Amino acid sequence: MGPLRRTVPGLCLAVLMIPAPLLAEDVRGQGVAERQYDAYTAQGVRVGSFVLRPSLTVTETYDSNVFAANTGEVSDFVTEINPNVVFESDWANHSFRLEADIEQSLHASEDSEDATDWTLGASGRIDVLTDTQVRVGLLYGSLTEDRGEPEDVGATAEPTDYELFEGSLGITQRFNRLSFDVDAAYTDLDFDDTPLIGGGFDENDDRDRSVLEVAVQVGYQLVADTVVFLRGTYNDRDYALDVPAVALNRDSNGYEVVAGASFELGSLATGEVFAGYQEQSFDDPSFSPVSGVAYGASVDWYVTPLTTLRLRADTAIEDTTSGGASAFESQTVGIGVDHEFLRNLVASLDADYTQEDFSSSARKDEIYDVAVGIDYLIDRVFSIGIFAGHEERDSSVASDSFSREVVGVRLRSAL
Repeated sequence: MGPLRRTVPGLCLAVLMIPAPLLAEDVRGQGVAERQYDAYTAQGVRVGSFVLRPSLTVTETYDSNVFAANTGEVSDFVTEINPNVVFESDWANHSFRLEADIEQSLHASEDSEDATDWTLGASGRIDVLTDTQVRVGLLYGSLTEDRGEPEDVGATAEPTDYELFEGSLGITQRFNRLSFDVDAAYTDLDFDDTPLIGGGFDENDDRDRSVLEVAVQVGYQLVADTVVFLRGTYNDRDYALDVPAVALNRDSNGYEVVAGASFELGSLATGEVFAGYQEQSFDDPSFSPVSGVAYGASVDWYVTPLTTLRLRADTAIEDTTSGGASAFESQTVGIGVDHEFLRNLVASLDADYTQEDFSSSARKDEIYDVAVGIDYLIDRVFSIGIFAGHEERDSSVASDSFSREVVGVRLRSAL
């Protein structure tokens, strides 16, 4: 009998034995998954005016298609070991946060898919005045690209590794009901060459790039918890290689202009919605500009005191080197629901649909994701969860289509 089947009866028995005082309570205006009860929330380790929050998560997953292959699917068991440490301030004004995260993936059979991902980040906020804030953030990491990504080459002997650097700076200024936000972010991506099956390498230098993005937002507070805003964003994408080192010049710049609102409707709903227009223009004359409607939504609807419905939507123009495409337009809509059976027993269901339309190419993909899970909080230190999911990519390029199922169990400890 596998580890998942052994866990489920024990979990059900534990639920039946929970005394009445642990039953869920009416917490209005807060999502079910966000609630923290003293009896089941790690308190951290106080270090002066800072708090140290270490945690360790171990996950065992069965993956029906570890290579995200169209044919000849190979299944495997994957063990993920994920230590994480957060060191953050506990100040009345200003804030500072450090976070280190490592994730080691170990495959029972296909050890070529083993990976070690890590990130180290720092962020802070300076409250210059009551109505003036300055934000700064830095992140560096060594990561592994998922086998199911559009850029993945099926003939590679192992996943593609890459290095990520992000830096951001933001300023918020308020004048009574009026607010101004200016944010700048710089991202640098450096992809390693990937070994091919049978020898040789897939050269990824043509994917190395940097992205500069600047956003300016003006908001007006209509009522106590509702702000309407107008936001403009400019981006500049600069690839490391140019013609004649590569056949196509993929440098580009673009903009997005949207209007929207963020709101907090008491105990009914909270969220943000916006819509507008976006466009990306390319330096290479063979690429036509890509443009279209820009929209986004992130809304939590508190259907009942014990049930939260999550609605989300997003669209973006993403970089790609797939085939002769200049970029692809990504549109995602999703719905999720969290239900609190008990204070320490929460179930979740998520369903997402994504459409990727590759410009200057006949390729068009549709991605379906469904996931269900349940988490049982044993006490402040330990929790256990089980989950299952289905992912499917239906591509007009037949070799890039795939589907996979995953099921697993997750153990977490935190101080």
